[in-house]
Amino acid sequence: MKTKYNQITVVVMTYNHGQYIKKALDSILEQKINVGYKILVHDDYSNDGTYQILCDYKEKYPDMFEIIRQPSRQFLTKGFNNMIFEYVVPKIHTKYVAYCDGDDYWCDVYKLQKQFDFMEKHHDYSMCFHSAYQLKTNKDMSSKWFIKEEGDLYLSDLINDKPGIEIATSSIFVKSCVFKCFPNWRLSFDVEDFPLYIEAALNGKIHRLSDLMCVYRQFASGSWSSQNLNDKKRIILHQQNVINSILLFDKETDYKYHDLV
Repeated sequence: MKTKYNQITVVVMTYNHGQYIKKALDSILEQKINVGYKILVHDDYSNDGTYQILCDYKEKYPDMFEIIRQPSRQFLTKGFNNMIFEYVVPKIHTKYVAYCDGDDYWCDVYKLQKQFDFMEKHHDYSMCFHSAYQLKTNKDMSSKWFIKEEGDLYLSDLINDKPGIEIATSSIFVKSCVFKCFPNWRLSFDVEDFPLYIEAALNGKIHRLSDLMCVYRQFASGSWSSQNLNDKKRIILHQQNVINSILLFDKETDYKYHDLV
Protein backbone atom coordinates (compact mmCIF):
# COMPACT_ATOMS: atom_id res chain seq x y z
CA MET A 1 0.00 0.00 0.00
CA LYS A 2 2.94 2.34 0.55
CA THR A 3 3.70 2.45 -3.18
CA LYS A 4 0.19 3.47 -4.21
CA TYR A 5 -1.03 7.03 -4.31
CA ASN A 6 -3.97 7.43 -1.94
CA GLN A 7 -7.15 8.28 -3.80
CA ILE A 8 -9.66 7.27 -1.11
CA THR A 9 -10.09 8.28 2.52
CA VAL A 10 -12.14 5.83 4.55
CA VAL A 11 -13.78 7.81 7.34
CA VAL A 12 -14.66 5.89 10.50
CA MET A 13 -16.64 7.69 13.19
CA THR A 14 -16.55 5.87 16.50
CA TYR A 15 -17.61 6.23 20.12
CA ASN A 16 -17.54 3.31 22.57
CA HIS A 17 -17.45 0.70 19.82
CA GLY A 18 -14.95 -1.49 21.64
CA GLN A 19 -16.85 -4.70 20.93
CA TYR A 20 -17.26 -3.89 17.21
CA ILE A 21 -14.34 -1.75 16.03
CA LYS A 22 -11.91 -4.59 15.22
CA LYS A 23 -14.43 -6.14 12.85
CA ALA A 24 -14.90 -2.78 11.13
CA LEU A 25 -11.19 -2.03 10.78
CA ASP A 26 -10.28 -5.54 9.63
CA SER A 27 -12.95 -5.40 6.93
CA ILE A 28 -11.41 -2.16 5.64
CA LEU A 29 -7.85 -3.47 5.74
CA GLU A 30 -8.88 -6.60 3.82
CA GLN A 31 -9.89 -4.58 0.75
CA LYS A 32 -8.33 -5.66 -2.54
CA ILE A 33 -7.92 -2.55 -4.70
CA ASN A 34 -5.39 -1.24 -7.22
CA VAL A 35 -5.22 2.29 -5.77
CA GLY A 36 -4.09 3.48 -2.37
CA TYR A 37 -6.39 4.42 0.48
CA LYS A 38 -6.03 5.71 4.04
CA ILE A 39 -8.18 5.13 7.10
CA LEU A 40 -9.15 8.24 9.07
CA VAL A 41 -10.72 7.41 12.43
CA HIS A 42 -12.44 9.98 14.64
CA ASP A 43 -12.81 8.80 18.23
CA ASP A 44 -15.16 11.00 20.22
CA TYR A 45 -13.55 10.34 23.61
CA SER A 46 -14.46 6.67 23.97
CA ASN A 47 -14.06 5.28 27.47
CA ASP A 48 -14.54 1.56 26.82
CA GLY A 49 -11.14 0.63 25.40
CA THR A 50 -11.89 1.66 21.81
CA TYR A 51 -9.03 4.15 21.71
CA GLN A 52 -6.45 1.59 22.86
CA ILE A 53 -7.59 -0.72 20.05
CA LEU A 54 -7.16 2.14 17.58
CA CYS A 55 -3.65 2.79 18.89
CA ASP A 56 -2.77 -0.88 18.41
CA TYR A 57 -3.89 -0.72 14.76
CA LYS A 58 -2.00 2.53 14.23
CA GLU A 59 1.15 0.94 15.63
CA LYS A 60 0.75 -2.11 13.38
CA TYR A 61 -0.23 -0.15 10.25
CA PRO A 62 1.38 3.30 10.70
CA ASP A 63 1.05 4.28 7.03
CA MET A 64 -2.61 3.32 6.81
CA PHE A 65 -4.13 5.00 9.86
CA GLU A 66 -4.67 8.53 11.08
CA ILE A 67 -6.44 8.80 14.43
CA ILE A 68 -8.27 11.86 15.73
CA ARG A 69 -8.80 11.54 19.47
CA GLN A 70 -11.01 14.06 21.25
CA PRO A 71 -10.12 15.18 24.80
CA SER A 72 -13.83 15.34 25.66
CA ARG A 73 -17.14 14.28 24.09
CA GLN A 74 -17.68 16.71 21.18
CA PHE A 75 -20.98 15.31 19.91
CA LEU A 76 -22.82 16.58 22.98
CA THR A 77 -21.94 20.21 22.24
CA LYS A 78 -21.28 20.30 18.48
CA GLY A 79 -23.41 17.53 16.97
CA PHE A 80 -22.38 15.23 14.12
CA ASN A 81 -21.97 17.67 11.28
CA ASN A 82 -20.11 20.45 13.07
CA MET A 83 -17.81 17.80 14.54
CA ILE A 84 -17.08 16.30 11.12
CA PHE A 85 -16.63 19.72 9.53
CA GLU A 86 -14.24 20.97 12.20
CA TYR A 87 -12.09 17.89 12.83
CA VAL A 88 -12.46 15.42 9.96
CA VAL A 89 -12.76 17.53 6.81
CA PRO A 90 -9.34 19.26 7.20
CA LYS A 91 -7.68 15.82 7.18
CA ILE A 92 -9.14 14.73 3.83
CA HIS A 93 -6.89 15.25 0.80
CA THR A 94 -8.07 12.47 -1.51
CA LYS A 95 -10.41 12.39 -4.51
CA TYR A 96 -13.02 10.19 -2.84
CA VAL A 97 -14.39 9.43 0.61
CA ALA A 98 -15.82 6.10 1.73
CA TYR A 99 -17.60 5.70 5.04
CA CYS A 100 -17.84 2.95 7.64
CA ASP A 101 -19.43 3.44 11.03
CA GLY A 102 -17.43 1.96 13.88
CA ASP A 103 -20.16 -0.54 14.70
CA ASP A 104 -20.71 -1.70 11.09
CA TYR A 105 -18.42 -3.63 8.76
CA TRP A 106 -17.84 -4.42 5.09
CA CYS A 107 -18.37 -7.96 3.76
CA ASP A 108 -16.93 -7.79 0.24
CA VAL A 109 -13.17 -7.43 -0.23
CA TYR A 110 -13.76 -5.77 -3.61
CA LYS A 111 -16.20 -3.15 -2.31
CA LEU A 112 -13.86 -0.17 -2.69
CA GLN A 113 -12.62 -1.35 -6.08
CA LYS A 114 -16.16 -1.71 -7.44
CA GLN A 115 -17.21 1.72 -6.23
CA PHE A 116 -13.98 3.38 -7.34
CA ASP A 117 -14.32 1.86 -10.82
CA PHE A 118 -17.93 3.04 -11.12
CA MET A 119 -17.11 6.60 -10.14
CA GLU A 120 -14.08 6.74 -12.43
CA LYS A 121 -16.21 5.62 -15.38
CA HIS A 122 -19.19 7.88 -14.62
CA HIS A 123 -17.95 11.40 -13.94
CA ASP A 124 -21.47 12.89 -13.75
CA TYR A 125 -22.14 10.94 -10.54
CA SER A 126 -21.26 12.46 -7.20
CA MET A 127 -21.99 9.41 -5.03
CA CYS A 128 -22.70 5.72 -5.21
CA PHE A 129 -23.86 3.26 -2.57
CA HIS A 130 -24.90 -0.38 -2.45
CA SER A 131 -27.21 -2.91 -0.87
CA ALA A 132 -26.50 -3.99 2.71
CA TYR A 133 -27.31 -6.68 5.19
CA GLN A 134 -28.99 -5.80 8.45
CA LEU A 135 -27.70 -7.50 11.58
CA LYS A 136 -30.21 -7.39 14.42
CA THR A 137 -29.35 -7.57 18.08
CA ASN A 138 -30.33 -11.26 18.22
CA LYS A 139 -27.57 -12.01 15.66
CA ASP A 140 -30.12 -12.80 12.94
CA MET A 141 -28.84 -11.51 9.60
CA SER A 142 -31.63 -10.01 7.54
CA SER A 143 -31.38 -8.16 4.25
CA LYS A 144 -34.93 -6.86 4.02
CA TRP A 145 -34.17 -3.15 4.57
CA PHE A 146 -31.45 -2.35 2.09
CA ILE A 147 -31.92 -4.72 -0.84
CA LYS A 148 -32.72 -2.85 -4.04
CA GLU A 149 -32.14 -3.27 -7.75
CA GLU A 150 -29.39 -1.25 -9.38
CA GLY A 151 -30.48 2.24 -10.33
CA ASP A 152 -30.34 5.95 -9.61
CA LEU A 153 -31.61 8.05 -6.73
CA TYR A 154 -32.72 11.66 -7.14
CA LEU A 155 -33.23 14.73 -4.98
CA SER A 156 -36.99 14.20 -5.15
CA ASP A 157 -36.56 10.69 -3.70
CA LEU A 158 -34.69 12.15 -0.74
CA ILE A 159 -36.81 15.17 0.14
CA ASN A 160 -40.15 13.46 -0.46
CA ASP A 161 -39.04 10.28 1.25
CA LYS A 162 -41.77 8.71 3.39
CA PRO A 163 -40.85 5.11 4.33
CA GLY A 164 -37.21 5.86 5.16
CA ILE A 165 -34.10 6.33 3.05
CA GLU A 166 -32.82 2.86 2.27
CA ILE A 167 -29.15 3.78 2.22
CA ALA A 168 -26.78 2.17 4.67
CA THR A 169 -24.34 4.87 5.78
CA SER A 170 -21.47 2.39 5.64
CA SER A 171 -22.17 1.78 1.94
CA ILE A 172 -21.56 5.31 0.65
CA PHE A 173 -18.69 6.32 -1.64
CA VAL A 174 -18.68 10.00 -2.52
CA LYS A 175 -16.54 12.66 -4.16
CA SER A 176 -14.56 14.42 -1.44
CA CYS A 177 -15.61 17.86 -2.73
CA VAL A 178 -19.19 16.89 -1.87
CA PHE A 179 -18.32 15.32 1.48
CA LYS A 180 -16.40 18.43 2.51
CA CYS A 181 -19.12 20.92 1.53
CA PHE A 182 -21.01 22.09 4.64
CA PRO A 183 -23.47 24.94 3.99
CA ASN A 184 -25.44 26.21 6.98
CA TRP A 185 -28.47 24.06 6.22
CA ARG A 186 -26.33 20.90 6.33
CA LEU A 187 -24.70 21.92 9.59
CA SER A 188 -28.14 22.43 11.14
CA PHE A 189 -29.10 18.75 10.84
CA ASP A 190 -28.68 16.52 13.91
CA VAL A 191 -27.73 13.53 11.70
CA GLU A 192 -24.89 13.35 9.20
CA ASP A 193 -26.18 10.97 6.52
CA PHE A 194 -29.41 12.53 5.21
CA PRO A 195 -27.95 16.01 4.50
CA LEU A 196 -24.91 14.42 2.84
CA TYR A 197 -27.19 12.59 0.41
CA ILE A 198 -29.00 15.84 -0.39
CA GLU A 199 -25.67 17.62 -0.97
CA ALA A 200 -24.61 14.79 -3.28
CA ALA A 201 -27.87 15.05 -5.25
CA LEU A 202 -27.27 18.78 -5.71
CA ASN A 203 -23.84 18.11 -7.20
CA GLY A 204 -24.49 15.17 -9.51
CA LYS A 205 -26.23 11.85 -9.82
CA ILE A 206 -26.46 9.15 -7.15
CA HIS A 207 -26.22 5.49 -8.10
CA ARG A 208 -27.19 2.35 -6.23
CA LEU A 209 -25.18 -0.80 -6.87
CA SER A 210 -27.11 -3.99 -6.20
CA ASP A 211 -24.12 -5.79 -4.64
CA LEU A 212 -24.44 -6.66 -0.94
CA MET A 213 -21.18 -5.34 0.47
CA CYS A 214 -21.65 -4.19 4.08
CA VAL A 215 -23.44 -5.08 7.28
CA TYR A 216 -25.47 -2.55 9.27
CA ARG A 217 -25.90 -3.36 12.95
CA GLN A 218 -29.39 -2.35 14.01
CA PHE A 219 -29.70 -1.12 17.60
CA ALA A 220 -26.03 -1.70 18.37
CA SER A 221 -25.01 -0.47 21.80
CA GLY A 222 -24.56 3.30 21.80
CA SER A 223 -25.86 3.72 18.25
CA TRP A 224 -28.33 6.36 17.07
CA SER A 225 -31.00 3.70 16.53
CA SER A 226 -30.60 2.24 20.03
CA GLN A 227 -30.78 5.68 21.66
CA ASN A 228 -34.00 6.47 19.81
CA LEU A 229 -35.61 3.06 20.31
CA ASN A 230 -37.60 3.83 23.44
CA ASP A 231 -37.28 7.61 23.67
CA LYS A 232 -40.34 9.19 22.08
CA LYS A 233 -39.26 12.70 23.08
CA ARG A 234 -35.93 12.22 21.31
CA ILE A 235 -37.70 11.00 18.17
CA ILE A 236 -40.05 14.01 18.16
CA LEU A 237 -37.13 16.43 18.62
CA HIS A 238 -35.31 14.75 15.74
CA GLN A 239 -38.31 15.10 13.43
CA GLN A 240 -38.65 18.76 14.39
CA ASN A 241 -34.98 19.24 13.57
CA VAL A 242 -35.43 17.63 10.13
CA ILE A 243 -38.36 19.94 9.36
CA ASN A 244 -36.48 23.06 10.43
CA SER A 245 -33.34 22.03 8.54
CA ILE A 246 -35.28 21.30 5.34
CA LEU A 247 -36.93 24.72 5.60
CA LEU A 248 -33.48 26.28 6.00
CA PHE A 249 -32.31 24.30 2.96
CA ASP A 250 -35.27 25.71 1.01
CA LYS A 251 -34.34 29.27 1.99
CA GLU A 252 -30.59 28.93 1.37
CA THR A 253 -31.13 27.43 -2.09
CA ASP A 254 -33.32 30.46 -3.01
CA TYR A 255 -36.45 28.28 -3.08
CA LYS A 256 -35.26 26.55 -6.23
CA TYR A 257 -36.62 23.25 -4.91
CA HIS A 258 -39.58 24.73 -3.06
CA ASP A 259 -42.16 22.51 -4.78
CA LEU A 260 -40.33 19.44 -3.47
CA VAL A 261 -40.06 20.92 0.02
